[in-house]
Amino acid sequence: MKQSEVGAGLAAVTLLGAMLLTTLPASAQSAVTPASRATSSPDASDVEPEIDEVRFTIGMAGSVSPRYSGSDDVGYAIAPAARIVWRGYSISTSSVARASSDGGSNRSSETGLTGPLYRTHEFAFGFGASLNRGRDVSAEDAALGLKGMRDTLIGRLRMRYYFNPNLVATATLVGDLLGRQGGAELPIGLGWRKSLQPGLLFSTDIGMTFASAKSMDNNYGIGPAEQAASGLPLYRPSAGLREVAGSIGLVGEPTQHWVWVARLSLVKLLGPAADSPIVKQTFQPALLVGVAYRFTLH
Repeated sequence: MKQSEVGAGLAAVTLLGAMLLTTLPASAQSAVTPASRATSSPDASDVEPEIDEVRFTIGMAGSVSPRYSGSDDVGYAIAPAARIVWRGYSISTSSVARASSDGGSNRSSETGLTGPLYRTHEFAFGFGASLNRGRDVSAEDAALGLKGMRDTLIGRLRMRYYFNPNLVATATLVGDLLGRQGGAELPIGLGWRKSLQPGLLFSTDIGMTFASAKSMDNNYGIGPAEQAASGLPLYRPSAGLREVAGSIGLVGEPTQHWVWVARLSLVKLLGPAADSPIVKQTFQPALLVGVAYRFTLH
C-alpha cells in the first residue's frame, strides 16, 4: 500500500515549502491526509500568477510517520521531489506522487497539474488534477483490514482567501474524476506565516477534513473480504468530519538557490474514522525534513 522566499522572494520559499510538505515519502505508509495538505502555506502559483519566469525546484524529503492512517506503528522514508512553475501553473513529477506514503487517502496533495482559474487581490480560485496510483494491498496489509483501491484521476477545486499576505483560509473540494475509487473530501484550513529574520520563515496551521461515506469506507471500512482476511468485524462508516490537524514548520534559505524545510504535524482522527476497527491510534504525529535546489529560466 502506498499512501511538500524569505528575503527578496518570500513566495518562492513558500512554494518550496509547499512542494516538500506535499511529498511525504514512502517506505512508510503515512497518516498525512488532506487536512494537513489544505493547511499548508499557500503556494506561489496563487501569489504570483503574472510571472513569466520558468521556475524549477528539485530536492529530497524524509519523513517519520505512522505506517497508515490509524496505525500505531511508525515508518521511515525518503523520496525525491520536483516541481516546475510558470505563470501560476505548476507540474509536479509523477515520482512525487509515487513517493507519497498513503496515495490511497492523500487525494488532495497538490501533485500533477495545478493552476489558477480566477484571482483578485484577496481571493484565489484554482484547479488541480493528478494521477492516483491507488493502493496495492499485501497479505500483511490485508491482515490489518486494509483494502485495495484502483488507480484513478483525482480532481481538485481549490479556494484561498488572503486576510493579509501572511494569513490565509483554504478549502479544497476533492473527487475521483473516473469513478474508480469514488467518494469526495472537503479539507478546510487556516494558515499563518511570519518571517523571523531574513532567510528564515515560520509557519503554523490548523484544519479539518470532511469526507463522504464512500471516502470513509475506502480508508476505514471493513467489508466481507476484509473481514475474512483480518477477522475484524464488519464496519461501514458514515459521512462526516474525519479529522482535525495542525502543524508548525520552519523554512530556511541559506543561499539564493538552496532551501530547507522542517515540519511537525499532528492529525487527530474523529467520528467514523476514529471508530474504525483498523484504527489503533487516533493521534497521528509526523515529522518531515527536506532540502531543495531552485533555479529559474527567463
